[in-house]
Amino acid sequence: MESFTLKQIDEIEGKQKIYKLEIDDKCLFDDFEDEIEKRGQYSDELATIYAHIEDFANNKTLPQTKFRILNKGVKNDKIKEYEFKSKHLRIYGIKAPSGQIIIMGGYKKTQKKDINRLKNIKAIYIKTL
Repeated sequence: MESFTLKQIDEIEGKQKIYKLEIDDKCLFDDFEDEIEKRGQYSDELATIYAHIEDFANNKTLPQTKFRILNKGVKNDKIKEYEFKSKHLRIYGIKAPSGQIIIMGGYKKTQKKDINRLKNIKAIYIKTL
């Protein structure tokens, strides 16, 4: 069984604390950031998404073109899944009892696969709460 650890993202300052999820001491979001940095592509978009996450952490409303709740209208699901969006990038997270948790990043072209992966990780994580 996987072990989960939450690490606060210190670069994001706000009224809400934002965490990233580590699974067995490996962070999918950190891996995504490293990939963007190595490729040298979309780093501006990633910086823009960071600004959106900081606005979110300060309880500002974001337009649906920048932020979307993925399981809106699902009555039995109390833990919200969401994505921050730019033209090419997606950052996926959940609102858990412990706070806002960034789980992973992805690309628009792999969005369906990434959302399924998010749901699978969330289901496993919830069992550990």
